[in-house]
Amino acid sequence: MSLEYSLYPGCVAATREIGYELAVRNVYKQLNIKLNKVEDFSCCQPACLVHSIDYVKGLALTSRNLAVAEELDLPMMTLCSSCFGNLSRAKYLLDTNSKLKEEVNKLLGKAGREYKGTVKIEHVVTTLYNDYTLDKLEKTIDNPLEKIKVAPFYGCHIFMPAKYSKFDDPEHPIKLDELIETTGAESIDYPEKTSCCIGCGSFFGKVSEEASVKLAKNILTSAAEKNADCVVTTCPFCIMQLEIGQIKLREHDLKFNLPILHYVDILGLSLGLKPDELGFDLRRVNISPLLSKV
Repeated sequence: MSLEYSLYPGCVAATREIGYELAVRNVYKQLNIKLNKVEDFSCCQPACLVHSIDYVKGLALTSRNLAVAEELDLPMMTLCSSCFGNLSRAKYLLDTNSKLKEEVNKLLGKAGREYKGTVKIEHVVTTLYNDYTLDKLEKTIDNPLEKIKVAPFYGCHIFMPAKYSKFDDPEHPIKLDELIETTGAESIDYPEKTSCCIGCGSFFGKVSEEASVKLAKNILTSAAEKNADCVVTTCPFCIMQLEIGQIKLREHDLKFNLPILHYVDILGLSLGLKPDELGFDLRRVNISPLLSKV
């Protein structure tokens, strides 16, 4: 049976990391997975925004997207780990609190919507790991990346809190490592693989800039010390933060030149897709040294 999802691109992937969205579309086309464009989705409303002013209204704005997805009767696939976390959190809260669900549905009713609780929320890596499966992925690989050493960077929202996402063990995750190894690349262990890059903190500009650069330095240094050819993550926020972090660190004479990719990027390379099909021309860090090993 073929796989099909309603695509929820979110804000960051659709505006600041468009190369990533391009890669997802081309990789999924290669895998014969259908992604349906939905015009009526809106921002997932991170909890630090509207929720902090009016909790129920903020939750209603998030849940509106769940109601839209339910009308399509398809699993909802996010490109962004933050979106995955926010939407999974909203679903959990509504499914476990009938009073809160009633309050939210009163607000949604004014817009002609209703949250019923039937939607299934997925992320790019959950669809590949759970639905497509590792065994099937391994059989599709045409160009094994046997010369490449990858530093996996899990980020935060794909598995935390665990009661919302239910994807991997937040203390000892392994699933991104396993996905990386299906491409033929070596997934290396290093101290910072489960740390935070403060990606969502980019909303706050100068308030978090110093902390952001410091965290990026720690992550990049840790990966470079293990001779990684690239860092592979699950989140467009992480891509953005670790690329921009490298650029800012150059001002302090720290040059890493370490490509930051999403898992679908190396999967695409192992499937034989060309760099321009994966949006590599839109990356902020030079990819050429990595491509010379493909």
